[in-house]
Amino acid sequence: MRYDGKYIKDPSDFVTYDAYYSWVRSTFDSLLAITSPVRIDVLFNRITPDSDSVYVSFDVVVEDSMNFNTTLRVAVTEWKHRYSYPVGAHDDAFREWIKDDLPDSVGWSFGPMLPGHTMHFDVAYEIVGEYRADRVVSNIFIQRNGTRKMQQGWSGVPVPSSSGVDIVEVPEDAILGRSSPNPFVGNTNISFNVKRPGKVSLGVYTLTGRLVTELVNGQAEVGPQSVAWDGKDRFGQDVASGVYYYILETENASQAGKMIRLR
Repeated sequence: MRYDGKYIKDPSDFVTYDAYYSWVRSTFDSLLAITSPVRIDVLFNRITPDSDSVYVSFDVVVEDSMNFNTTLRVAVTEWKHRYSYPVGAHDDAFREWIKDDLPDSVGWSFGPMLPGHTMHFDVAYEIVGEYRADRVVSNIFIQRNGTRKMQQGWSGVPVPSSSGVDIVEVPEDAILGRSSPNPFVGNTNISFNVKRPGKVSLGVYTLTGRLVTELVNGQAEVGPQSVAWDGKDRFGQDVASGVYYYILETENASQAGKMIRLR
């Protein structure tokens, strides 16, 4: 067994399995008794209606001084996954690190932090390959650099999510077209047709209804039009892979379409 990133014991060191289990249990209990200086507040952990993407939003809140460096990591596991070799069921099989918007492939690194410091994170991952959408688990954990001691952790099965966007019938003053290409990697173009002059807005939203960026906002000329989105939010940062809604709004109603961002 390894605790805090270092070897401590081996099952062969114990005469019976019960003695080994008792030692593991007591070791875990002693570690769990240590108060964590940081907490993870998960706002949502949702899977899209078509089960092709998961969105996780959470805050990291420092409750006690941390005079050391830490690394935040997010990973995807899958419970009761069966491999052809070795034969058998393997609970909590590791699937992938969530690397979108990470400074590197390891995670988010932070220096010493004072009580009250809060950081917000929005991450997403796709249900790809042989993933089972009904078995994936989102995992968030913070480790102390050097020793790899766990400071805080959280795991949860994504819950089904609605679009988070109210869509109503579109009047004849504007018609929303398609985004192309879709899915897209670099840029995508969103088309719309204004039937009557008036104020028009076109924005990109997450599945929970949070505004990502605004592409159009103002008086629009009558006729077919197109606007490009480069996959960046309103702060100029690349957004994560996943499903997004683009919503065209006029004075009377709104209409939405769905597009998939790949990275």
